[in-house]
Amino acid sequence: AQDTGSAITGPARGDLFTGTGDAAGEIAGVVRNPADFYALIPRRLVPGAAR
Repeated sequence: AQDTGSAITGPARGDLFTGTGDAAGEIAGVVRNPADFYALIPRRLVPGAAR
């Protein structure tokens, strides 16, 4: 991960990009809820993936 700040902790981490500018900074500052994170990976990149 490129972001190594102290706000992102735990063995599995993710960062939500909310954009640039003052409004995006305000939104990013209040996003602090647990959430599920899904990564969509093409089957051809996963050995043994069913077709």
